Amino acid sequence: MNEKKKIGTVVSETLYDDVKLLATRERRLISEIVGLALDEYVQRAKRKNPLQSGLSRFLKAPDFSLTNEQFRASMELDFLDQ
Repeated sequence: MNEKKKIGTVVSETLYDDVKLLATRERRLISEIVGLALDEYVQRAKRKNPLQSGLSRFLKAPDFSLTNEQFRASMELDFLDQ
């Protein structure tokens, strides 16, 4: 059996009110909804490609004589993927 760990956090009042309303409608505990959200977050992160970021790849790569424009385009694409 998985032991449970009590956590605390601060969220906006609007978000809390929305979650509380949905939890009531679904007859669920807020802690159950938070747990599901955290689990989905972890599972999504595990599915992501574990490739290094563009900057890490660039720093390890040999010199490709990139122009400033090519470098900037590469970094912008990597940033937008996050």
